[in-house]
Amino acid sequence: MIGITYVVVDEPEPPTTWIQWTPMAEMRTGGGGRRPRVARSELRSMLLEAALEILHEEGLKTGSTNITFKRVCDRIRVRTGIQVTNASVIKRIWENQAEFQADVLVAVANDQSRPELGLIFNALGPLLEEADLSNSESRARLVQQVCRVGGQANTVTTAESPNYPLWMHVVATAITTSDADQRDRILLPLREGYTTFTKQWEETFAALAAFLGLRLRPDSDIAQFVMVLVALDQGFAFRHRINGTIEYVTRPTGPNGANEDWTLFALGLEALVHQFFEVDPDWQAER
Repeated sequence: MIGITYVVVDEPEPPTTWIQWTPMAEMRTGGGGRRPRVARSELRSMLLEAALEILHEEGLKTGSTNITFKRVCDRIRVRTGIQVTNASVIKRIWENQAEFQADVLVAVANDQSRPELGLIFNALGPLLEEADLSNSESRARLVQQVCRVGGQANTVTTAESPNYPLWMHVVATAITTSDADQRDRILLPLREGYTTFTKQWEETFAALAAFLGLRLRPDSDIAQFVMVLVALDQGFAFRHRINGTIEYVTRPTGPNGANEDWTLFALGLEALVHQFFEVDPDWQAER
């Protein structure tokens, strides 16, 4: 087996990083090879990435007991053969384990990826490809189905997302912690994430409304629409995590009045669309 023992060094300007692989047996016996070195920033990134891997696989346990230095260093060793000691980390990269765990939460808050958005539009794809935009009645029917299908896809995707419980934990920590410095460090990336997320939804709904021949009602604002929608989504996400089920109702919205299942979120989405948008009488389908 091949392994590495790390020695952390301060980064020169510009930073340089090098790693020397030596047999683990040689290290145990004090082999004469030069001990490998790695820039502090690289080792910090490795440890944070290993912690995030554990969180995405297991979730965050009470007291952050599954993102200890031991768990993270063991994962790096098993995955790469690299051995990282506490002496390489404590007082060098983080003052203690609690500070490391706080940085992991900040890394979760900094994650602005939104894979759920792509999954929702995958569900809407067939509906939009076969869309009949030839008259106002067919367009109204399409708007209704976009709300039903898209709302259900959003509900299921959010309920099954492994990232959402982590995000909720980070929000709860930011709200409840008595450590003002930790609260500020977490709130900043959370606010930035909110801005990025809502901007994505604003652009997405603006494009979708244009495709469907809708326009904002007078005195309505798409940022406010998205704000209300995101709050509704997060409220249902909390409810699903507590109840463990997705709640449906039946409405006669199918062809010839056939019954169709609607999630409660989808009903709320349809109501919001009608509140904020109206049919554009001057709209014409692109040829």
